[in-house]
Amino acid sequence: MIMKIAAIDFETANYDPASVCSVGISVMEDGCVEESYYSLIRPEANVSRFARKNIEIHGITPNDVKDAPPFEEVYKDMMRIFDGAIVTAHNARFDMGCLKAACLNTGRRVPYLEYFDTVELSRRVFPQLPHHRLNDMCDHLQIELDHHNALSDSYGCLMIVANVMNLTGIYDIKEMLKECRTRIYTL
Repeated sequence: MIMKIAAIDFETANYDPASVCSVGISVMEDGCVEESYYSLIRPEANVSRFARKNIEIHGITPNDVKDAPPFEEVYKDMMRIFDGAIVTAHNARFDMGCLKAACLNTGRRVPYLEYFDTVELSRRVFPQLPHHRLNDMCDHLQIELDHHNALSDSYGCLMIVANVMNLTGIYDIKEMLKECRTRIYTL
């Protein structure tokens, strides 16, 4: 029974998924939020251009990350946090794509992770809602959100999971996902 859930959110400098410029991770273990992790990330030189549109979304500029650790340093912390966890993200294809692309771009090992998508979970549990974007789900569930702050987004994602657990009364994550017909993927 996996009872450690790690929700992750990346922000990127541009449209290249390897251009990660911040990461937030929120961890729930045995029903309690146990850990949160946030770091700015200095993108690698080959993906370091900041697109105006991305800056408008998350507010992170090249100046903000000039002294930030590179991905390889943040990767070590992420792997420690992910140990023994099932990972989740809201629109997980994006965040898992960022993780994989940043690993490949920096020569890090792409980790083996089991993960699920809270967009898929939200659509299954709340089919009556017109939209299932993170901000819409957090509004519906009355979860405070500073949208596009990676730590706040990861916490909002984790709280969607906690709300569904409370709603279903199922606190074993794999059992709850099975009951809600939400697929577990692997990276």
